Amino acid sequence: MIIFKYFVLLIFLISNSYSQSKETFSFGISISDYSIAEQNRIKNLSLGLQRKLNEENLINVNISFYENERKILEDFENKKNINALILTSQFYYDNKELIKRISKNPYIYRTNELKNSQLFMIANKNSKINSINDIKNKLFVYSLYMRNNSIWFDYMTLKNFNKPYEQIIKEETISTKTSTALLDVYFNKADFCIIDKDTYEDMLILNPSLKKNITIIEKSDEIFFYAFFSVHKDISFESLELLNDFFTNKKFKNSFREFFKIINLYSVTAIKFEDFDKGEQFFNEYKDLKKKYN
Repeated sequence: MIIFKYFVLLIFLISNSYSQSKETFSFGISISDYSIAEQNRIKNLSLGLQRKLNEENLINVNISFYENERKILEDFENKKNINALILTSQFYYDNKELIKRISKNPYIYRTNELKNSQLFMIANKNSKINSINDIKNKLFVYSLYMRNNSIWFDYMTLKNFNKPYEQIIKEETISTKTSTALLDVYFNKADFCIIDKDTYEDMLILNPSLKKNITIIEKSDEIFFYAFFSVHKDISFESLELLNDFFTNKKFKNSFREFFKIINLYSVTAIKFEDFDKGEQFFNEYKDLKKKYN
């Protein structure tokens, strides 16, 4: 559900910046990765937010839900039903050439001062895991909806063992939150997990004694991002100016500082597609490894 958090944030922020704009923003959101129950929750919350914004004349908002990724890109390219997208990193890298061609002005959602996130592989000290080479037949706890975490793990096992991680570990359990996954490792319910650096540091602030039972065994490069927002290339210059001014001014940062804290985000920052080059190199290498060993 992490991408839905960014979706709600985006509409909330743009509703304030576009209160003077007559342009209708039609959002496309992919729900194909979610269960039926989660899909229904996303729809109910999103449509409720849409009604509220429209009733208060804050912004003209339309929302379309897609269970087919090819269809959402096709509609976005033709400006049929939608003119704005929230994209996960996997979605972007799988369709990067088309997205670059038909969209502009991407914004990235940051959880810290860095543009991209870093991932940690963390093990219980009693598990006798000192590196990626020691994870054979160990219990791994996976954080639901955090696809970057499992992709990085899969990349490492393909590179070191020539096998996907499911064929290396003993068992995989699922946690709904990265913080819970870390606690499972701390209490020896699992041997190791993969979480983002920000969650790890936040958990240590809350409970410094966690260090007694856990250790960091691998670190990724700072190349990952959770989601970003981009608009169609034909969106008017005036609308883009309003958006850029809003996100960069001090009033925005002061007004929404507490709101960001609640949803564990640092800020929304304009980027260039070139900023994804290192991540693109990683995902290309990962795809090559999958083709070779799967």
